[in-house]
Amino acid sequence: MKTAHFLTALAAAPALCLGTPYGTARAAGDIETLAGYYGDATDPALSCATNPHELSFIDYPPHAFLTWSKPAPDAAGRMRTGERYDLLSVGEGELLLRLEGEDQRTDAGGVPVWIMRFTAVGYCWGRTDWPVVRCERPQVRCESPVS
Repeated sequence: MKTAHFLTALAAAPALCLGTPYGTARAAGDIETLAGYYGDATDPALSCATNPHELSFIDYPPHAFLTWSKPAPDAAGRMRTGERYDLLSVGEGELLLRLEGEDQRTDAGGVPVWIMRFTAVGYCWGRTDWPVVRCERPQVRCESPVS
């Protein structure tokens, strides 16, 4: 899949310092470096060794995809093999995303805007309506995908 033109422009920008409440993160100037396989840091059923997911991007319209080789539960417990997110913006160390078909609502009744915060070893999830220090479901980058 091709990465969005506005995303690849990041490669020409100085390296960004990616950080989160979980520690200092690695530098990256190109969103393509964020694509790859990740596993859940706390759930063995979704770990790199058992059922990692692939993070990928397309250019038009700008989307991020999470794809599992085996079904995995969503926040409501329904099994799925993929999620598609509208890519709203790219910031220093984070992506702002809106899950297509989102069932959850914020306390104000709106559709949540998810923050994928990149860490030294992977990423975690925040939301724009949560406190900045709240980052859940830590994910770690996998050495290689499960066959």
